[in-house]
Amino acid sequence: MRTGIVEAIEPLAPDWDALAARTGAPPFMRPGWIEAWFASFAGDRPSVACAWREGRLAGVLPLRRRSGALTSPTNAQTPWFGPLAEDATVARILARMVFAYAPRHVHLAHLDATDPALIEVERIAAGSGYRLLRTAIQRSPVVALSGREGPALGLRAKDAANLRRRERRLAETGRIAVEVSDGGHRLDELLAEGLHLEGSGWKQQRGTAIASRDDTRRFYGAVARWARAEGLLRLAFLRVDGRGLAFQFALQDARAYWFLKGGYDPAAARYAPGRLLARDMVDRAAAAGLERFEFLGDAEPWKLEWTRDCRERVRVQAFAPTPAGAAGRLAHTGYRRYARPLAKRALARGGRT
Repeated sequence: MRTGIVEAIEPLAPDWDALAARTGAPPFMRPGWIEAWFASFAGDRPSVACAWREGRLAGVLPLRRRSGALTSPTNAQTPWFGPLAEDATVARILARMVFAYAPRHVHLAHLDATDPALIEVERIAAGSGYRLLRTAIQRSPVVALSGREGPALGLRAKDAANLRRRERRLAETGRIAVEVSDGGHRLDELLAEGLHLEGSGWKQQRGTAIASRDDTRRFYGAVARWARAEGLLRLAFLRVDGRGLAFQFALQDARAYWFLKGGYDPAAARYAPGRLLARDMVDRAAAAGLERFEFLGDAEPWKLEWTRDCRERVRVQAFAPTPAGAAGRLAHTGYRRYARPLAKRALARGGRT
């Protein structure tokens, strides 16, 4: 097994994509997504831990090096992250590479709590003397679709009937249609319309809408262009007489529909256009033979109308067995009044000793 650190994504992209296809990885672990993230949110170069088996790329783990720490290229826009490995042996090798340079702090976020690679990371960290802190950060609903098809899939009878009533009332105002685009035509126009809907109402007021930040807007634009080229992009609209009332920015691969972002016109809230669109897209995903509809994000009550099954996302932090590492651990567990003096002493000794 050959290993190495590559400080670029583009040279690895074809083999990385092939690895993702072999392992059934989610689109957020593919090079196009990671490259868009670095271009939009990071002011530094990636450090990609790589493992090759018989000349074939068998594992990758993109990271950031920051002041003696290694962190994942993740933020609030990241639904899922983790090591991408052919098997447990490769995952173990990638984990060893993370700790080979004795970083003072390792911070990996948005990992799936059931990912076998996570076990390898924690095992290697503990074996190297690092103190571990695992934190649950999100529960994302997922609807199992395999072998199921039909209107209002997954909804309880009461919820399905409620949506039908709202749909009838909405139909009294005009012709309802659902439009789904892969971005092959009018991408910029559709994306602008969709982001306007996504930012309507409370998101814009709180500054959490995609369009409220330049870096976030750049990121989703880059993701849309990459996903269009890969055949993954889905821009879905619920329209009445051609006017958009609800929107979904999503990705769709051979296994799942990944609902990333969405919004609706608050003036039409009484018709629940966002939920009507979600109902239609869940049913379409099932009819297309997909395995899952992944809601992503938090387990909001309206999402739980479709399912009680959720994926737990976790943050894993490992702190070096040094004064600097101990200071970092105390800071991250809330004992800042103790951590600050300890950090000062650690820096006086050289920081990483």
